[in-house]
This record gives sequence, C-alpha cells and structure tokens, in this order.
Amino acid sequence: MAGDQKRFDEAMNKGHSAAWDQEWEQAARYYRAALEEYPDHPAALSNLGLALFELQDFDEALQVYKRVALINPEDPIPAEKMARIFERQGRLNEAIRAGMQAAELHLKARDVEKSIEGWQRVLSLNPEIFTAHSRLALIYERLGKKAEAVSELIACASLMQHAGDIQKAQQIVLYALKLIPGSAEATQAFQMLKTGQPMPKPLRPRGGTGPMRMAEVKQLEAPQQTNQPPSMDPIAETRQRALIQLAELLFDTPEEFSGAETSSSRRGINALMRGTGELVLDPSTRTRVLLHIGQAIESQTMGQEKQAAEELERAYDLGFSHPALYFDLGMLLAEKQPQKALPILLKAVKHPEFSLASYLLLAKIYYRTDNYKEAATAYLQALRLADAETVALEQREELRQIYEPIIEAQAQMSDIQSLKTLCDTIADQLLRADWREFLAKVREQLPPPSPQSPPSPLASLLLESRSSEVIEAIGRIRDFMQQGKYRTALEEAHYAIDFAPTYLPLHVQIAELLVASGQIQEAIAKYQLVADLYNVRGEAGQAIQILERIIQLSPADINTRKKLLRMLTEQGRIDDALKQYLEIADFYNQLADLDTARQTYLDALKLAQQSRRSRQWAYQLLGYLAEIDMQRLEWRQALRFYEQMRSLQPNDPTLRTRIVVLNFQVGQDKAAYLEVDNFISILEGLHQHEAAIQFVKGILFEQPEKFELHRRLADLYKRSQQIAEAISELDTLAEHYAESGNYEASILTVQEIIHLNPPNRQVYEAVLERLRRAGG
Repeated sequence: MAGDQKRFDEAMNKGHSAAWDQEWEQAARYYRAALEEYPDHPAALSNLGLALFELQDFDEALQVYKRVALINPEDPIPAEKMARIFERQGRLNEAIRAGMQAAELHLKARDVEKSIEGWQRVLSLNPEIFTAHSRLALIYERLGKKAEAVSELIACASLMQHAGDIQKAQQIVLYALKLIPGSAEATQAFQMLKTGQPMPKPLRPRGGTGPMRMAEVKQLEAPQQTNQPPSMDPIAETRQRALIQLAELLFDTPEEFSGAETSSSRRGINALMRGTGELVLDPSTRTRVLLHIGQAIESQTMGQEKQAAEELERAYDLGFSHPALYFDLGMLLAEKQPQKALPILLKAVKHPEFSLASYLLLAKIYYRTDNYKEAATAYLQALRLADAETVALEQREELRQIYEPIIEAQAQMSDIQSLKTLCDTIADQLLRADWREFLAKVREQLPPPSPQSPPSPLASLLLESRSSEVIEAIGRIRDFMQQGKYRTALEEAHYAIDFAPTYLPLHVQIAELLVASGQIQEAIAKYQLVADLYNVRGEAGQAIQILERIIQLSPADINTRKKLLRMLTEQGRIDDALKQYLEIADFYNQLADLDTARQTYLDALKLAQQSRRSRQWAYQLLGYLAEIDMQRLEWRQALRFYEQMRSLQPNDPTLRTRIVVLNFQVGQDKAAYLEVDNFISILEGLHQHEAAIQFVKGILFEQPEKFELHRRLADLYKRSQQIAEAISELDTLAEHYAESGNYEASILTVQEIIHLNPPNRQVYEAVLERLRRAGG
C-alpha cells in the first residue's frame, strides 16, 4: 500500500532541517516518521542511519545501513558507513570486509578517487591485505601513476614471498620493472628475492590510529561466556569507559575535532572561533596530544601502565582536559604515586559517569595513607552512588539525601577500628565483579517501605549511628514550616546542627526558613556557603541546584551566575551554560555596558562549539554580536558577523537584506549588488520566484535611491511572466536615466518596454522619439 507522499515530504524536510541544526534526536524522529509512509525509501533510511551514527547509537545505525545495502546493492555508501561503524566498535575484520566492498563498488561506479581512498583506508586497518595492494596497483597503472603502481606491486610481492610463493613474487616484481625499467625499488626487490633475503612487509600508513586503539580497548572486555556482557568491578568498568572515550577522540580529524560526519557546518563554526574547548588546540599541539593518547591506550592494553601514565601526563601537561583522562590518569597513578593521583581524581569525581569509581580510588588512597575518616567518607559516597542504581530513577535524589546524615554521622566518628571496619565492609561489597547483582540481593533483604516512604539506604544494614535523629529532626522542621511556625522550625534546625554540623541538607533547610521569614540576604549567604561545600565535596550537581536557587532569589547576582556558568561548563552541560551567558549579557545590555556584553557573547561563541546544537547557538550569538556593533555604529564589524551568519543559514531573506543594506551604508555598492544577485540565483534555483521578488522589493523599500534594483526587479517580473509589473519597473528606471542625463540608457530601457508590447505602446514610441532628439 502506497504511503502519503505529502506526509513523507514534510517529515523529510523537517528531518533535514533538524539535521542541519545538529538536532540529531529530532532528526531521527522525523526520518522514522517518513519511513512509516515508505519503509524502504533509501534516502530516508540513509538519513536515519546518519542521525543514529551522530547519536552514537551504532548498533541500530548498522541495522539501518544493512537495510539500505539490501535495497541498493550497487550503492557503495552503505558499505562505507558500515565500515566506519565497525571501526568505532573496534571490529576490525568486519570493518575491513565492509571497506573492501565499498572500495569495489566505488570502482564499479567509476568513482576512482573514492575507490583509492577506500583501499587506502583498508590498508590503514591492515597493511597486509593483498587484494587492496593489487587493486591500487591496477588503478594507479591505468591512471598513469607508474611510481605509485610499482610501490603497490612491491608490497604485493612482499606478501607473496612471506606466504611462501616465491615464483609469484618474482613475476610481480618483473612486471613492476616493465612499468618502470631500471626502477631502484623494483631492482632491489628482485635482488632480495633472488638471494633469498626477506623483503620488508608493507607498513601501515601514518595517522588514523583510532580503529586500532579501539580494537585494543574492546579486547580488554573479554567476556568470559559468549552472549553475556563482561563482568567488572566499578573501577575496571569505568576504566573501560574512559579508554573507549579516549579512543573515540582518535577518530576525529584536525578539522573536525568535535564529531564525525558533521560536514562543512561544524568546520565553519570552528573556523569562526578557534582555540577553545577540550580539544580545540592549535594544530601542532593537537597532533601531539593525539599521539600521546594513542600511545597511552596501546601501552595500557599491553599492560605497560607506567608508560601509559607517562603518555597521559604529557597530554595533560599540553593543556588537554577531559574527564576520561582525569580518571584514567588518576587510576594509573593511584597505586604508586597516590599524592599525585589525588588532585586529578578530585577532578574526575565531579563528572557523574566517573564519580563512583573515582570515589573508590580516593577511598583506597586515603585508607593506605591511614586517613580513615576521609576513606570512610569516600567509601560512603561510592556506596551512595552504587545504591542509587538499585532504585527507580525518580527515587534516587531522595535516597541521596537520606545518605547525607549517615555520611555526616560517620564524619564524627573517632574510633579507628570502627572506621576501618566500615571501609572494609563497603570495599567488599563494591570491589567485586558482580557488585550490581550483589547490591540488588542486599536490597531484597531490607524491609519493604510503605508506598509513601522513601527507599531505605543499604547503609542501614551496615551502620548504627545518630543519622536517624537527623532524619527525624528534618521531619519535625518541615512540619513546623507547614504550620507557619518558622521560629520554632529554626530552633529545631539549630538544635539538629549541634550533632550534625556538616549535614548540608540541614543548612539548606535553614536557608529555606530564612527565605520564608523574609531574610533574603541571610538566606543567600547560607546558600552560598552550602554551594561551596558541595563543590568541595565533588557533588557538583547539588552545588548547581543551590546556585540556581540563589539566582531565583537574586537574578542580578552576576558573580553567582558566573560561578554557575563555570560549574555547568565543567559538568558538560553546555546548553545550560550558554543560557547563563545570555542572561549575563542581557544584564550588561540593560546597564548599557555594551563592551562587556559584547565580550560575554564572544565567550559564549567559543563555548558554543562544544554544544550538539552548535550551529543554532552560533547563529543566535552572532546575531546578538551584530546588533551590539550596530548600536556602537561599528557597521563594518556588524557586517562581518552577519556574513558569518549567512554561512550558517544561507537562505534567510531577512539576514540577506541586512547584509545588502549594510553594504550600501558603508559604500560597498558592488558587494551589495553581488549579494542581491547571489541570493536571487539561490531563490530561483529553489523555484521561489515570488520570494525573490519580495526580497528585492524589501531592499528597495529601505534603499529607494538604488535604482539598479529596479532593473533586478524588472528582470524577475519578466521571468515570472508578470509583464505589467516589469513594465512599471522599467518605466521608473527609464525616467531616472532621463532625469540624470543618461539618455542612451533611457533609450535602451524604453526600447525594452516597447519590446514587451505594452497596451499604450504608442505613448512609449513617442517618448522614445523625444529621448532620441534630446540625446542629440
């Protein structure tokens, strides 16, 4: 049954628009909608595959491209995409097979350059693929590139020699000598074969180490049984995650360090503001960083941890910052250089996906250095995070708060043996391959909570402390608040503080009481203290929540906004950080401090490169920068920003109009008319003739003295068969020429009108006669 073409086209257009803005989840949703109408449409499937690839949903992307390959078996693109996915997954043999298929299909389609690229990529995965060298030799020979062909033939001969087929190797070398008689390379190879010397095997081309390193990392998983995920303790599991993230960086090219296959759009933004972000370093430094990362992964997968740590330290010293590096380097240093590992792990612990394992490593360091209080706190923080995985998502924040008084109570303990016992108990529970299954069984032993009760912490089976007193005090405080008894609630809170002075939720409760009683400044001071303490503890998520609460109370508190901005950036919450930049810039705009507002937008533009919505953010921020420069009468600089916006959204008529008008204002008429002509060409290429007419009319409205625009408008009317309107524009143009004394141009224009056969043709013929007499 045929689908709805209109719905299909609409979904595809929306998908393309979302993909253009790098909104990949949205793009995937629209492409799926298109496929509901036509399930086997190759373009819809290919675009869905790209969106899934960008979302790093490689398994589903692979299935989509396999479908495309079945529908269009002669299309090399699906095989090429599958090869890239296999590379990302560390599946080298499958990547090689798919890559060879893609290269053959490109050759069959007579796309020789793409075929060469494909065979070279195969050799970058395994330089000993005979078929790849032989195909390249054939292609190079047909292209007349004899030197390259000879090099590939020598590689083939080497592989034949090492396979034991000396006769075949000699035949290949003799053929190479026929191509280039006297070739030094071929002559040396022939002599080596003749004397029985082993020829050097082909070397892997330089660069592109990502697939090799990813394959090495994937081998570390080594599942003990097939069809079962590998079992690892939290540290080993997180180490694997860190290595995969580091290996993925090796897939990025120098021009596209922010992601694969984002085309010229991403490169364009990077070109606007280069020099920011995790990996946006200068080219030479970036190359060195990638080299050290590749070496570190290779050393680590070979068990050479000391060498791996040295390589990661070199990358770190070059200015490379990434949570995966913090964790991996901290883990490698933890055993033999604990004091060096501590500050690095304290950075890693701030990033949620590395927090649990980082706390465990910190706890082990503290324990070995006899700092049992810190060790107990770190172990409890790790247990809190692990415990959260055993409850429903909506219960995790409540469970986190329940752990606060438990951690607070243990911080007051002074009995060394009790602290050591606590540490040993948690270590036994978490430092094991089946830790998830074990914790799930422990939770089953807890009494089931009532429907309205929060989940019980697993720590309650381990510890007896005054934590229950704090929890009960919190309950009484909330009851008093609901009754409006703020003074009594505050007294209860201060009483609880006496035996839990560092229990931060209690301090938050006091701040809320201060807000309720109208003591806003005192509440803000309390919140600031709590946010700082949460940040010191490595609980950035909680610190961010507190800072957001301060901003609700005091929106103009720029220092707090800047602090929040830094923390959001560190947490990788780039879009939220960019929203704060906009708020800060708006504050300076309201103060008429345009210079500071402008710098704020520039800083935001640098950060926008790290967002998945980088194009959308860049367009918005460039617009704000252009507006500020317009207010400052810096028209040429505003024009540059608008031109950068044009590279991001070339089909925006409002933007194009601004560029044209600004060019006229700064005296660049030639550039203005070129801009007009270029956009008219784009619109007519899209069959948007009426949009082109309205575009020119809009500019004429703002620049009525630019009479050459009437010529463009007349031509547009003529091409869209609106003859009366064309005549009207030509009439205006002819009159202007006559009034300015340019009778020759006026005569030509009137002749053009007559050629259009207007109803009052005789009138124009009489005008033409008068113009000829006036022009002498």
